[in-house]
Amino acid sequence: MDELGRTQRQQRTDEAMGEFSYQMAMYENETGQDSNAGNSFQQAHEYRMKKERAIADEIRGLSKDEQSMLRELCSFFDAFENKGDKKKQVVRAKEIIEELQMNVNFPALPYEETFLSRAVHHSLGMLEMLLEKGADVNRESGMLYECALDQILEEEDVGDGLSDEKKAMKRLLLSKGAKAAEERLGEAAEWARKKRNGEDDSESESEDDE
Repeated sequence: MDELGRTQRQQRTDEAMGEFSYQMAMYENETGQDSNAGNSFQQAHEYRMKKERAIADEIRGLSKDEQSMLRELCSFFDAFENKGDKKKQVVRAKEIIEELQMNVNFPALPYEETFLSRAVHHSLGMLEMLLEKGADVNRESGMLYECALDQILEEEDVGDGLSDEKKAMKRLLLSKGAKAAEERLGEAAEWARKKRNGEDDSESESEDDE
C-alpha cells in the first residue's frame, strides 16, 4: 500500500480516473459541449434529481400488490436486515422478477445500486439467477460508480482472501465479460481521446478486420 493506504489496484484505478477526467475535460473544452464548467456540479445534480423522479414515477405506476412484491425483492439485498433462507430467497426473487416482467437492471435499490452489485453480498445462487435474467455485468451503481466485480476486487484487496463462493462469483463475472473500474475508465478515456483527434472507431475496426 502507498502512504494513503491504497492498494496497487486502487492506485491504478485512481490514475485511470485522472486520465479519464483529463480527456473528458479536454474533449468538452474543445467541442464546446461544457462551456460553463462552473455549472457542471449543478448540471449533475439536476440530472440525478430528474432521474430519481423518473424512477419514483415508474414505481408509483405499479399496483399496490406489485409495489409490495418489489419491496420484498429489495429486502433480499439488505445485508444488515436479511436473515432469511438464501436459497428460498433466490427462488422467490426469480418468481417476483418473472411476475413483474422486470428489467433486473432497474435501479430500485438505495443510491441506485444495482441488484447484481448487491448480489455479491447475498449468494452465488442470486448472482447466477440475475445473470440468467439479463443483468448487465458492467452496469455501474448510480452514486458509487462500481460494478459487481469491483465489489469483489475491493474485498480481495483489503481482506484475508476471498471465500470459495466469492472466487466462484469472480470467475463467473469475468466469464460474462465483467471489467474492473480501471479498464472501464481506460476505455472511456480512449473514446474521448479519439473523439478529440477526430478518429473514427469504425475505421479502426475495419482495418483490424482486414
